[in-house]
Amino acid sequence: MTAGRRARALVALVQVLGLAVWFSASAVLPELRAEWNLSATAGVWLTTSVQLGFAAGAVVSAVLTLADRVPPQRLLAAGAAAAAACTLLLAAVVDGPVAALVLRTLTGVCLALVYPVGMKIMTSWSDRSRRARDLGVLVGALTVGSALPHLIGGLPGLPWRGVLAGAALCGLAAAALAHWCLRPGPALAPAPPPDTGYALRLLREPGPRLVVLGYLGHMWELYALWTWLGAALAGGDPGPSEHLLVFVAAGLGGAAGCVLGGRAADRYGRVPVIATALLVSGVCCLVSPLVIGAAPLLVSAFCVLWGTAAVADSAVLTTATIEIADPRYTGTALTVQTALGFLLTVAGIATVPVVAAAVGWQAALVVLAVGPALGLPAVLGLRRHLPAAPAPSVTPSAGPAAGLPMGLPTVELPRIATDDHPTAPLPRVVAGPPTVELYRLRRAAGVEPDPSGVAGRVARVLSDRSRGAAPPAAVQPVAPQPNAAQPNAAQPVAPRLDGVPPDTAPSAARRSGWGTSAAPRRRDRPGE
Repeated sequence: MTAGRRARALVALVQVLGLAVWFSASAVLPELRAEWNLSATAGVWLTTSVQLGFAAGAVVSAVLTLADRVPPQRLLAAGAAAAAACTLLLAAVVDGPVAALVLRTLTGVCLALVYPVGMKIMTSWSDRSRRARDLGVLVGALTVGSALPHLIGGLPGLPWRGVLAGAALCGLAAAALAHWCLRPGPALAPAPPPDTGYALRLLREPGPRLVVLGYLGHMWELYALWTWLGAALAGGDPGPSEHLLVFVAAGLGGAAGCVLGGRAADRYGRVPVIATALLVSGVCCLVSPLVIGAAPLLVSAFCVLWGTAAVADSAVLTTATIEIADPRYTGTALTVQTALGFLLTVAGIATVPVVAAAVGWQAALVVLAVGPALGLPAVLGLRRHLPAAPAPSVTPSAGPAAGLPMGLPTVELPRIATDDHPTAPLPRVVAGPPTVELYRLRRAAGVEPDPSGVAGRVARVLSDRSRGAAPPAAVQPVAPQPNAAQPNAAQPVAPRLDGVPPDTAPSAARRSGWGTSAAPRRRDRPGE
């Protein structure tokens, strides 16, 4: 596994474990109602307090631009550890709803340092050709982590304190991994100066504003669906079978939807995938009263389809925000978007039980169709601000030139044996401005030769040439010079730039873009 793949897999694992505390209280809400004699309103507040805390924490983070100025792995580790500590306290010492509400709100505040920061780290390991796919994996990790308490709650005989303690241990493991193992990738932008006004400027721009509106429509439906699907299936308090079905539909089906949606967006464009997901999930909302209560196999298939479609556009909307916002403040842009989205989830989660009290649980989820209905027009308006399809993908191939995109102009270079590739010819290299960026990102993914080697230096030279810079002089072998200490000793062939004495060749090479601190040694291959 390459370094880039290992890093992306680690980010996803940290998200799965760190976000396990999110719905931990929702998974044990029936037990809490019975033990603490909670009303329906108190149960809703216990669920939505995490969303309110997340929104508050995200607003503070956005105003202070924490996600762009603090090392992201440290920020994520601190947030995951604090959220796990709040959940562990709830499991160990709390015996009433007031303290539980306070701790759940603080849990949401801490999680505002986990999810958006994880997206920023994942983006730092991705180029545009696979960004939606990688973020799809990350959001898939979010869905699995959020649904994990339902899996734990489905275990027979486990008390509610055990469910919360298990989720808290997952969060502590995420904090440890983030602190000691997780590092940002090479595409991470340098820390910008503080800019408390960027969050407001972001919403004044038409492109980001449309993305946020589409995201709000998506979020109105998603978290209310995850929260109340089990209750709708059971007609009240869900049992173990409903918990397991919610885990399969929201967790496994949602994870598959994230990955498939990301791959499709990288191939067909962002807008078509977002619009399709909103349309399918909106139809599922409308037909849900006809399916709930039908044959178990049909209900299970329908729930998996709904769970897949409801979250398939999440990573693509995040990708659109990254591509349309100021690259220096991507962390802040993501935090603003998620803050507004999770603030709206409070209204969505609170609305469903009110509708259920009026028309029954079987038809209560129809109200979630409002989100896709309002988000779809905004997403269609994004066609004027986003390209129809992303740049050509970078796919590895055999040889030292692996990872260069097909179809771009190339230059055949002479065969020169070198220290970093003793027997291999130099590759055909893209002769265009994207070369350096491609080499840098693909090397981070583990499929490029070292940029200090010949292939990397030639790539930079050709990139300078394509931008109009003066091409460097050709490299020619220099005749061996006798050594003063050993007059008859054989000398290695040293590179020389035309018209530059050998003793100044290294500095000239650095100025031309070939540079390392010393000129690389070369020898002619036999027969050339």
